Amino acid sequence: MFILKDFISDSLSAANASDPVAALMDLLRETVGRADALLTALPETDADETLLHASEGLTIYDIKLPPGILYPPHNHRMPVVIGFYAGCETNLIYQVSADGALKQVDRLDFEAPTVTILERDVIHAITNFGDTPSRAIHYYLGDLLEVERDLWNPASGQKGPFDNDNYFGFATSNQ
Repeated sequence: MFILKDFISDSLSAANASDPVAALMDLLRETVGRADALLTALPETDADETLLHASEGLTIYDIKLPPGILYPPHNHRMPVVIGFYAGCETNLIYQVSADGALKQVDRLDFEAPTVTILERDVIHAITNFGDTPSRAIHYYLGDLLEVERDLWNPASGQKGPFDNDNYFGFATSNQ
């Protein structure tokens, strides 16, 4: 049986380990291998993003990524450990060029079950090229709700402060 309260407690312990990234990755490897048990323990919701925990040292989200949508480039300003337990997701990785423009430098494709890390300074856009929603637990190694982040307008290329309204408003079709 998978108990969400215990999972969050285990996650907090892992985040306080001497190597929190490795400890969180190990915990997620165990977790994504039990996708059915995880799904029954998570709150039922139609929301694409469900906040499971937020504190100064760790923010935990369960994220559903619907197919066909490309979300705009953004950063997190903290490491992110992601455990995919259903579907697939593509991350488009960007760097800021000398003239300040974003340039795509990589594409990372993930299919459940898998665990990955995004380093502190990664700028990425996400999409789901599959036919069904992807599902993933995201560990942000900090308080994602309080950190100042950046979001790039895909139409203009302009960088601005991250906010959820613009994040969802800038989303486009991935076709």
